[in-house]
Amino acid sequence: MSKSSGKKAAKAPAEKISSESPSTLFVTDAKGNILISNEFTALTIGVPLEELLKYNVQDLVKAGYYSHSITMQAIESKQKVSHPVKTIQGFTVFSTAIPILDKNGEVQLVVTSSHEYKGGPFNLPPASVPPSSPVPRSKKRSEPKPPGRETGIVAESLAMKQIIQVCNQIASYDSKVLILGESGTGKEVIAKYIHQKSNKWNGPFISINCAAIPPALFEYELFGYEKGAFSGAAEEKKGMFEIASGGVLFLDEIAEMPLEMQAKLLRVLEHNEFRRVGGVSQIPVNCRIICATNRDLWNLVKKGLFREDLYYRINVIPIHIPPLRNRKSDLVGLISSFIAHFNQIYRKKYTLNADDFQKMLDQPWHGNVRELKNYVERLVITDSSAPPSPALEESVADWFSLDHFIEKNQDKLSDLKDFTALVEGRYIQQVLKSCGGNGSEAAKQLGIDRSAIYRKLKRMKEALGEDKEP
Repeated sequence: MSKSSGKKAAKAPAEKISSESPSTLFVTDAKGNILISNEFTALTIGVPLEELLKYNVQDLVKAGYYSHSITMQAIESKQKVSHPVKTIQGFTVFSTAIPILDKNGEVQLVVTSSHEYKGGPFNLPPASVPPSSPVPRSKKRSEPKPPGRETGIVAESLAMKQIIQVCNQIASYDSKVLILGESGTGKEVIAKYIHQKSNKWNGPFISINCAAIPPALFEYELFGYEKGAFSGAAEEKKGMFEIASGGVLFLDEIAEMPLEMQAKLLRVLEHNEFRRVGGVSQIPVNCRIICATNRDLWNLVKKGLFREDLYYRINVIPIHIPPLRNRKSDLVGLISSFIAHFNQIYRKKYTLNADDFQKMLDQPWHGNVRELKNYVERLVITDSSAPPSPALEESVADWFSLDHFIEKNQDKLSDLKDFTALVEGRYIQQVLKSCGGNGSEAAKQLGIDRSAIYRKLKRMKEALGEDKEP
């Protein structure tokens, strides 16, 4: 795309990216406590990654999220274990668990990853209730964040990790950056990332869509004007170059800038100063310039629609963002991120099943991240699989049923404590059922700690003389 030599865009080979397929990952300690995981693993069981990192793999199996744990098999056998694993959401992955032994031959870590994702549903044994929420480990660890995650960027694929690495390297310099990529790939997100990582992070980030500004107003918008510069200019007005002082000026869709304005912009970039319309004094440029386009600029240069000298001036550090269809790993992370985002906004509990995920994996996503985000929002809003949470008073059995239950079990109740445990336990069961078995949500509605739920359920069983675990 670039004619200039020695200017390589931050871009991974297309054939390498397109061959990427999502894979699950667990790194656990010798007891099965999860130390590291990834977005696809969380997606396969419908649990946010932040929550997943609090659990033990045995808890996930007991709660019904996995058919079995090859991680625990590897811990017990101290040998490599490979086996297909099925999840409650309908995902099937062929996983391999490799134990890492210390010098005494004891298991230190276990790395469990899948070599391939096999799309399509599988048949689970019928269950009368949804999977229960596993109990997280009491001790929380501070987990390292993936590159770019602290600023909202999903960088799971090799291509995006390389882009983030380049952005980190160039952030501290004021060199001009040209971000290339299809519409919706997140060019402005990358520009904001550079801004946040730079020494101008506390300055403004001013974004201009060059396609949205009428040609006659371009100069006024960029450079501002003095009082009396034209009829109706009752006061002076700062342009975007001044407003962006100490920060970043992001010129999006730079290819749509008129040729006449391109010449004026070129002069400003060459001399690092400008004049307001109607002004005589030069104002120094004190902001970093980042440009972006979804078009082939060099092709426009050859057609005479974009100035060649301006092309070289803004194309100091080119960054090419591949389309979403060529970075499946990022697709997984984005889906998880958007589901969590819209679940929170709309107070939903939507989880993605294997069939829907496979359809999304096969989509070309010509609108890229923007199209994907809109699609996920539509899925969350229109989801009808999760039963609506009833009002608190509707969760309580009517008094006649409660009286009948007490009368039926009166011989088992020795004192008031047993009766209280029974009523509490029955009520907790109703709330858990209304929350689809989600212990965290039930605890929130009940106003108690999640661990208290299981203690009270156990107390109810004891009051009834039942020995089974809740």
